Amino acid sequence: MTTRMPFRTATETARLLGVTVKALRVFERHGLVQAQRTAAGWRVYGPNELLRLYQVIWLKRLGLKLVQIGAILHDPGVDLDRLLALQEDVLRDRKRSVDDALRLVGKARAKLKRGESLSANELIALTTETAMTTDAPDWAKKISPIVDRHLSEPDKEELKKRYDGEAWGRLIAESKSLLGTDPAAPAARALAGRWKELTATVTGGNQKIKEKLASIQRDAWADAQTAQTFPVTPDVLKFIRAAVAKLDEQKH
Repeated sequence: MTTRMPFRTATETARLLGVTVKALRVFERHGLVQAQRTAAGWRVYGPNELLRLYQVIWLKRLGLKLVQIGAILHDPGVDLDRLLALQEDVLRDRKRSVDDALRLVGKARAKLKRGESLSANELIALTTETAMTTDAPDWAKKISPIVDRHLSEPDKEELKKRYDGEAWGRLIAESKSLLGTDPAAPAARALAGRWKELTATVTGGNQKIKEKLASIQRDAWADAQTAQTFPVTPDVLKFIRAAVAKLDEQKH
């Protein structure tokens, strides 16, 4: 075969996708993509390989490990549309946060142009909102009043010490990518095991805290505005519970 379009060399493919040639070889060693070969033995990538690389790179940017990505992509029940829907959710969440911050900055600039000064409260709001654009997702800001209803300040302090937002974000993203697949499949059972471990870590084995977090979740789903951005959806939780049940069956 030849290297003329639509096939690209490793260097061209790496440049196109914004990664290194070394990264492409790492992906291949992990079985995530299989480059085609020219008659001379050079690696080349066609449309199918580019599609697979797109999936790998995006899931990696979500924070998933290569082993986890492999489990997702090798599951026949996972399709591109589901992954794109997940990416769309993430991007919309980021856009909402950025739009809110831009509106606040715009109002502040307009006030300064009129020769007015910003009050202490406005400066605090400006600092908080723009900082939260990078520090906290949109759903976390919206859920704050619900959290205040159920958790005491000591509860919040304890949870802050044990909560790993990045780990939960990766786990939820992986859960959404597996929706519609068999909860008894190896990828789903492995996911269930990690979900149980993170839950035990964040609650510290405290049943009352676990119940309070469940109440926050229920209230978030009951509020139409919050439910639109809350990361754990009812179908995700249903899938996780089914996968946990299959995992527990396997252990017994």
